[in-house]
Amino acid sequence: MKLMVQIDDEVLPLAQCFWVRANPAGCVYSSSHGDTAISPTEAHKDFTPRQRDRDRELKAGWTIRLVTRKQWDEQAAPCIKGTCEHRKQAAA
Repeated sequence: MKLMVQIDDEVLPLAQCFWVRANPAGCVYSSSHGDTAISPTEAHKDFTPRQRDRDRELKAGWTIRLVTRKQWDEQAAPCIKGTCEHRKQAAA
């Protein structure tokens, strides 16, 4: 049985999605396949194992969200590759 999720207006299998961890500016620092977790909390545990570190990240505005493959290509891939606008602005 496939777990299905809805992202915006699209319904797709969780296995075709990606969890991403982004800093407060929106720059993605971590990514994993959708079927590695069934909630943002579980995904965050995978990205950041220690509870106090997760608490610190959430307090600072970091987010964990589920994205489609298209959203991953547009929003996460440039960050992971280090070519995003976030990193260019931080370096300036």
